[in-house]
Amino acid sequence: MSRVLGEHALTAVVNSNIFMFMMMGVVMGIGMAAGVGIGQSIGADDRSGIRKVVGTAIASVLAFALLVAVAGWWMAPIALDRMHVPDEAHDAAVTYLRLVCLSMPSTFLFVLMMMLLRGTGDARTPFRFSLLWIGLGLVLSPVLLTGAFGLPRLGIAGVALGGLLANGIALLSLVAYLYRRRVLITLRGADLRYLRPDLRIVKMLTTRGSPMALESFVVQGSYFVLLAMVNDYGAKTAAAYSAAAQLWNYVQMPSIAVASAMSAMSAMNIGAQRWDRVERIARRGCLLAVTLTGATCLLLQLLGDWPLQLFLPQGGETLVKARGINDIVLWGWVVQAITGGLCAIMRSNAAMLAPTLIYGITMWVVRVPFAKALEPALGEAAIWWSFPMGTANSALLAWAYYRWGGWRNKRLVGKPGG
Repeated sequence: MSRVLGEHALTAVVNSNIFMFMMMGVVMGIGMAAGVGIGQSIGADDRSGIRKVVGTAIASVLAFALLVAVAGWWMAPIALDRMHVPDEAHDAAVTYLRLVCLSMPSTFLFVLMMMLLRGTGDARTPFRFSLLWIGLGLVLSPVLLTGAFGLPRLGIAGVALGGLLANGIALLSLVAYLYRRRVLITLRGADLRYLRPDLRIVKMLTTRGSPMALESFVVQGSYFVLLAMVNDYGAKTAAAYSAAAQLWNYVQMPSIAVASAMSAMSAMNIGAQRWDRVERIARRGCLLAVTLTGATCLLLQLLGDWPLQLFLPQGGETLVKARGINDIVLWGWVVQAITGGLCAIMRSNAAMLAPTLIYGITMWVVRVPFAKALEPALGEAAIWWSFPMGTANSALLAWAYYRWGGWRNKRLVGKPGG
């Protein structure tokens, strides 16, 4: 994209995505709570409870997504002004963010379905359809961006519209697949009544999911502050950070997938009261996440500048800056894989508040103050060093709470008082 529209287009995308991820936290909170409820209901052999959770979760997420789409379109220029987006990227960022807001209903429903499926213990189907989603985006966005095959050249709007079409097609394909296979979470006939939200389950999803939603606001809010600091260093630094951040998204994908599987497997075994298996899932899952993330980091290091050149022109000052950022930040995501895995285990027993507090301390007590305190001495490097400082802190806190915290004492989601 930056090769066609310039480096500033990438800055526009990364700045806009902060808000997408912030709102996504609410969906992931609902999805996580629903996934835990499904997993524990499977462990307790309660099929009616599964369908009630599914219907209420879908209705809740759809209502939220429509509200965010309308509000986001209106508030996009205001929000981007608060982030000090460079003038060169401002108009493109407004266009991109508004179109991303329109895609939120289909995107949020797709993400929710992925989490519900993982709650049943099925990690393979989400993986396959995630690949479909990504693949469609990789094809459609460049075509609409450049106007290939005689289509109109839409520029950065084409990137957003390509994403909208990709997740819409992926969502419809997934729904068709689930109904054809008669998967456990599909609602048919009389079960469609569960799309009318059950207030008891709404309360459960809100109570159990709100800490994770708050966690997203805490984490993305800190990125909001740090990105404003980055933007103050000018368009080239902002573009360099944006390119490096694109790679970090791919680095974290293996650990996120492993953490989702750990949560689903642990929820089922907690429902069946097999705590010995939960301990094994925690150990082996964290080891797998660290191994996969480390292998991804090593591959990126061995490839040199080539991965960054997917987003930036060869040989420029921006590429040199991006390389320097990557050298400082990249390996910290290996440690972050431990935090993600242990927090997933804790959430599988509906211990949602502790991970939120862990990330809150990491972001607002360690990372942001570290960057601001050392900025006079280190300049923009203080921002980059705040990343590994934060990931190390979060891993230590997660391990301490996993080892000595009271997360094992939570009641099952469907039980009285749960």
